[in-house]
Amino acid sequence: MKISHSHKIDALNRVLIPKELLRKLGWKRGDTLSLCYDEAAVKTLSLHLLAEYTEPKCFYCKRVDIEITINRKAVCADCLEKALEKL
Repeated sequence: MKISHSHKIDALNRVLIPKELLRKLGWKRGDTLSLCYDEAAVKTLSLHLLAEYTEPKCFYCKRVDIEITINRKAVCADCLEKALEKL
């Protein structure tokens, strides 16, 4: 099920999250959220409940020193180098 809402950014740079979405996500007033911007996914901002958010890890070896994101999968420098050698 896809739910879509449009809201303008207000004068204090806030955006409303509709109550219907908050209920579906199980988020409530006072929860801490994390905003993540990925330059590879142009004009995309991800919003995560902080308790559930973890630092991106390499899709292959699970290291956290990410070199690049390909098709929304993080890849570290070592795994990227190994993949390029196989091409």
